[in-house]
Amino acid sequence: MAKLTILGTAPALPEPFREYTYMVLQGRESVILIDCASSPVQRLAQAGVNLHDVDHLIITHHHPDHVYGVPVFLLDLWLAGRRRPLHVYGPPGTARVIPAMMALYGWHDWPGFYPIEFHEVQMAVGSFVLDSADFLITAAPAEHLVPTIALRMLCKETGGVAVYSSDTEPCEAVMELAKGADLLIHESTGARAGHSSSSAAGAIARFAGVKKLVLIHYPVQGMDVDRMWEEAEIEFGGPVELARAFVSYEF
Repeated sequence: MAKLTILGTAPALPEPFREYTYMVLQGRESVILIDCASSPVQRLAQAGVNLHDVDHLIITHHHPDHVYGVPVFLLDLWLAGRRRPLHVYGPPGTARVIPAMMALYGWHDWPGFYPIEFHEVQMAVGSFVLDSADFLITAAPAEHLVPTIALRMLCKETGGVAVYSSDTEPCEAVMELAKGADLLIHESTGARAGHSSSSAAGAIARFAGVKKLVLIHYPVQGMDVDRMWEEAEIEFGGPVELARAFVSYEF
């Protein structure tokens, strides 16, 4: 059984009580961190995830709210005694951006630092991301302000599918990726460049024929959150939830 646990739900301008959007995917043998904000080691511990089990990090895009926790995450793995490789996946440029961030901290001088293997994900619907003991993960290009990938996560044990849109305007590529999914986690920042409204997320869920929609990356201050949920439900016609920190979804 696959378990996807939300570690944060906020958009790029968060409220004081909320963490930026990222999550962790767990199977029987595979643990995959998806984006990396704040202090991920603390959030993983709060979610009951063993730091030593994380072998994969997927970066959906290079905006600060999705990657600024990477340096401390890599540091803490090293301090915890990691020696085996960490695999890092992302859109074109990831193998340049992450080392550039780490160069500020002189990471090449950290004695006994473990290997990091970078894997570039192509910007096309159905692009291969990774194939682990538990999961087959593919991607599609989202419609954002920088190159961004949405993710489709297939659990090999159950055949269940979860899709994460990352930051995106409503687009056909994400809808195609989400077709028939058990769970669609879709951003609902608002109807603006590079983002989606909750009603647009509901429409994508309906057209893709998913079973359940979870809204994430949504603002709270100055917003009618109940209305946001209602607009998504009206468009979708199926079950809708607002993502909450440390809530897990099994598929």
